[in-house]
Amino acid sequence: MMSLALRLNLPAILTGLLGACAVIALLMRALPAPVVRRLGLLLLLPAPGLALALASIHSGLGWLEGMLIAPAVVFPTGATLLTLPPGTTRAAIGLGADLPTRLRLIWFPLLLPSAFLSILLAVVFCIACALLDHP
Repeated sequence: MMSLALRLNLPAILTGLLGACAVIALLMRALPAPVVRRLGLLLLLPAPGLALALASIHSGLGWLEGMLIAPAVVFPTGATLLTLPPGTTRAAIGLGADLPTRLRLIWFPLLLPSAFLSILLAVVFCIACALLDHP
């Protein structure tokens, strides 16, 4: 029964999650950092709670559940990127660091913990919503 629920509901939830993450990434590029931070904090708790409540009330709205999960998934990585000093990459280039060196010494240590937390949150919320949906 559990594998059937995952097989039926998980593709729609992941589609909504990926679409909403793409929209959030565009908003992070377009809006100023304080506005993005406030929007993320406003949507951090109510949106996943609504996704879990929607999963137990309605069936077949997996894409909407995925879209509601997205702010909680993007928040750890987005918060890390928004707190990065603006000239970090430019300073590394000025000191002679090539792309592999910048990735190894700046970006991987900076983003690895928050990316791991984001992936963990995505897995937990997607499986919870898929299991709460009744087929």
